[in-house]
Amino acid sequence: MKSSGQSQKEKPSKQRQTQPKISDHASILAVAPPLANASTMTDASALDISAIIREVSKNIGEVMEQKLSKFSDTLDKITSRLDDQSKRIGEAEQRVSNVEVQLATMERRLKEMEKCSAGMAQRLDEGENRSRRDNIRILNFKENAEGNNSIQFFESWLPTALGLSTAKGRIKIDRAHRSFGPKGNRPRPVIIKLHNSRDKMKILSAAKKAQNLEYAGSPIYIAQDLSLAVREKRRSFNDVCQKLLDKKIRFVMRYPARLVVNYRGSEHTFENAYEAQTFVDGSLE
Repeated sequence: MKSSGQSQKEKPSKQRQTQPKISDHASILAVAPPLANASTMTDASALDISAIIREVSKNIGEVMEQKLSKFSDTLDKITSRLDDQSKRIGEAEQRVSNVEVQLATMERRLKEMEKCSAGMAQRLDEGENRSRRDNIRILNFKENAEGNNSIQFFESWLPTALGLSTAKGRIKIDRAHRSFGPKGNRPRPVIIKLHNSRDKMKILSAAKKAQNLEYAGSPIYIAQDLSLAVREKRRSFNDVCQKLLDKKIRFVMRYPARLVVNYRGSEHTFENAYEAQTFVDGSLE
């Protein structure tokens, strides 16, 4: 019985032990205020961070604005320079265009002048040859062999050397002189102006038929008196003419410098030596 009574007495004591003590409530209350202070501190820290972010953003914005302002100024300067360069390039292009127009005009005028000059040179050469149409040229005649009176000497020498029959045994000559130029190893040509143009054809025909025409031991050649340009052009046919002579092919040189070749019953006319040389090398081999 005691034991049961004792046990009953002991149970209330156990129940009293499980209930919280007043001191425990005080400790809980003591802990609560610090939790409230931590929240307040967190809010303050957040405010400080926001302020810092705004301050940093403001500083970054100011720095960026300064940098962009400098960049904008530099860009404006570059744009201004580019505009100036573009203007200068435009002016240069305009000047070049003007020069090209002037150059085209000058080229056109130059071509016209060249054409006019060529025509004038041709007419001048033709006029010179017309003035020489009654002249003959005697080549390789020794200097001073004609004596002091060249007209009188050649008036009697020509018909005698060529075997020409004349009324008085003489051919009338208006002028006879050596060509201009210094004396050299080769005698200067003798230029003779005949009084009668028909005598020129007689002399040239007789000179062509004559063989071994000479005077004082030197071979003599008689030809037409032509301008320098015509003589040089005719001289360019020399190699072709020599080949034609070697092959015994008939040819004739017509005025001013036109080679006519009679080959196999056909006449072939050549205006320049290259065409004639091509024909001779290709057709006569």
